[in-house]
Amino acid sequence: MGQFRSKLFLPIISIFIGAFSLMMLLSYAVAYWRVTLEVTSDAEQMVNYVEHKLNYAMRNIFAVEQLHYERCDDKGRAELERFLLHHFNGGLFFVRSNKAKRFTYCSVVGEIVVAKKDRNFENLILLDEVNRQFPLAVLNYNWKQQDSRSLFLGYTGKRNTSAIRITLDDGYAFFEPDCTKCRHVEIKLNNDSLVYSMGQPLEGLITTIRIESDRYPFYVASQVNRNRILVMMKNGVVFSLPVSLLVAFLCAYLFKLLKRSERSLKQRLKRAIRQRELIAFYQPIMDAATGRIVGAEALVRWLRPNGEVISPARFIDELERTALINPLTIQMLEQIPEDLKSIFASDGGFRCSLNLVPEQVEQEDFCRHVELLAASGFPTQQIAVEITERLPLRNLEVANQHLERLKALGVMIELDDAGTGYGGASYLQELNIDILKIDKLFVDTLVLSPDNTPVLDAYIQMAKTLEMEVIAEGVEKQKQSLALLARGVHLHQGYYFSKPLPAEEFVRFWLSKQN
Repeated sequence: MGQFRSKLFLPIISIFIGAFSLMMLLSYAVAYWRVTLEVTSDAEQMVNYVEHKLNYAMRNIFAVEQLHYERCDDKGRAELERFLLHHFNGGLFFVRSNKAKRFTYCSVVGEIVVAKKDRNFENLILLDEVNRQFPLAVLNYNWKQQDSRSLFLGYTGKRNTSAIRITLDDGYAFFEPDCTKCRHVEIKLNNDSLVYSMGQPLEGLITTIRIESDRYPFYVASQVNRNRILVMMKNGVVFSLPVSLLVAFLCAYLFKLLKRSERSLKQRLKRAIRQRELIAFYQPIMDAATGRIVGAEALVRWLRPNGEVISPARFIDELERTALINPLTIQMLEQIPEDLKSIFASDGGFRCSLNLVPEQVEQEDFCRHVELLAASGFPTQQIAVEITERLPLRNLEVANQHLERLKALGVMIELDDAGTGYGGASYLQELNIDILKIDKLFVDTLVLSPDNTPVLDAYIQMAKTLEMEVIAEGVEKQKQSLALLARGVHLHQGYYFSKPLPAEEFVRFWLSKQN
């Protein structure tokens, strides 16, 4: 029990560390997403706010042109004051008669003078390129010996030149006062003139989100920094710790069940081999031109004591992974002459094939065992072995040496699943293959696209050129069989003729075809 706990402790710790790291990464990703979503939303709100300000200024600036203003005296300022009382939220208005000095404007609070450095108006952006009446710019100006800087919308009329100062800090609560260190937002014109800035420049900057106005030439740039993400991430960390522990225990439990299941399946397969529950079912290979059965392929099935037949799809991977496939292959090979004794005796040309995995071809054990069987009278000349492209042969030279030893005993060599896996032309070139088995994948094209079968036709032609016999697998329809016969392929295997059968049923089926 103590040993089991120690074995389980390390996987739990490892899974916990992995799960916690993953949760932290996910928490950071979620925090980043939430921060960027929030910052983007705030920036969009700011864009809407500035657009609203400019819309209101555009409406008011036309009204300024209608004022009876002549000069910046008491009468002129009184006129501006009356106008301001009726447009209180419109901003600070500036007016200059087109006959007056260019850079001195009049307001309700006195004269405003444009700073000398901005008098060339290089930073102007014209809202109407045709009439050039509506400039938008950030300008420095002097009023009562105080230097200031603001965004202005201007209008050049017939009598007066007017401007409205656009104020952006008069009540828009973009974020809380105590958050000036966690956010930094800038409003800029498209020529990058700074209009307004909120918050402090951030350290650990990750990205800047830029939202542009589609109505006016300005944008809002809002920064996202690492500290703000980490602050938001803290909430997720509290959740991540227990979840990680839960995931760790759950994975450990599943790992335990999986190991138990694997041990159980392996033991069951060992017992099944020992009790000969894993047996061969035989699928006939037909000569479609004559209707005779000329061979068979031995396919493993698990016949349970209760009569249930289990498909190899449920256990073949475990057999190959645990090397139980080796004693099973030997057992099936030795059983074939017993199962098909009457057929072997009646037809010396009948051959039965069985599949080998790469390990059995590359290692000498299987080859040596067949040589011992042959020495004791085993009918090796009626046996064929199939090597598959589904799994790779890593040492073709050694594999070919063992196959040549088998061929010397009369064993035929078949290449299974041709064209679907690892070997390709290298197997045909390096190995002394007798029979090429064309995979069902290509045979199906005879039904799916009968006028487009270049791969199938190429393999048939290649086999003829190399003087190999051809067996077509997966023949399930008469149309396929006829099309193969028309191409000179007469050996067919598939459900059109018969499914894999137990030994006794196969012998009866063979007898029926002989008659």
